[in-house]
Amino acid sequence: ETLADGFEFTEGPLWLPDGSILFQDIKAEKTYRLAPDRSVEVFRDRNGAANGQTFLPDGDVVFCEQTGRKVSRLAVATREAITVASDWGAKRLNSPNDVVARSDGSFYFTDPPYGVKPEDREIDFQGVYRWTATDGPLPLLRDFEKPNGLAFSPDEKTLYVCDTARYHVRAFPARPDGSLDVDAGRVFAVQDPGEPGGPDGVKVDRAGRVYVAVALGIWVYEPDGRLLGILPTPKRPSNLNWGDPDARLLIITAVDAVHSVRFKEPGLAPVFQPGA
Repeated sequence: ETLADGFEFTEGPLWLPDGSILFQDIKAEKTYRLAPDRSVEVFRDRNGAANGQTFLPDGDVVFCEQTGRKVSRLAVATREAITVASDWGAKRLNSPNDVVARSDGSFYFTDPPYGVKPEDREIDFQGVYRWTATDGPLPLLRDFEKPNGLAFSPDEKTLYVCDTARYHVRAFPARPDGSLDVDAGRVFAVQDPGEPGGPDGVKVDRAGRVYVAVALGIWVYEPDGRLLGILPTPKRPSNLNWGDPDARLLIITAVDAVHSVRFKEPGLAPVFQPGA
């Protein structure tokens, strides 16, 4: 079902407890709010080409700014945003893309080079970072060409990370302290390099199945990496997230539109929810 269309490049859907959906239009540099009655308003303008977003423990939204080259937090009630992370080791981040929170209050984000010119880059790798209130952003993974979407398994023991340039999704064991076992990382799933676009956003359901936004639609994998099936979308999907109180509504951003489809099995909603 198409919920709204007529945009330039939609990304980062996030369901709010009031039934509305926040999503980004990267090219327009706007954050929109899609109300339950299907009306749409500009929620924030000039947002640094905001991309992926999720909730923090206090109900604020943490989001990635591609051209802003930083990660920010947004107070939904006031619509005011402040910078959380913009550099590592006195060097500016490349172009933060997507983010996932962990139950301990930390969050992880990818930092590909999409929104920065080659001559303006200060960090010579495209990594995955973990942010904590104590240490700020620290790189955990560096061996990526274009790290993109990322998601935890339901037990938070595995972190899935898409590498769009390499057309695959990798899986890394996560330790109780939040670090990753890099040496034990593996390629979880591979997509066809012949298709126009590698894996972008990724989410997981409560049973551990992995949902990946790829050129042909949403590719659904069993926890062991077997392809369960492909959910076709009208246009190439960029990202996805679970919505509704029962987390059975899959919200999909795809080029100029926002779509949704209901599932019988519940998805894995963001670990933090406002008012929870």
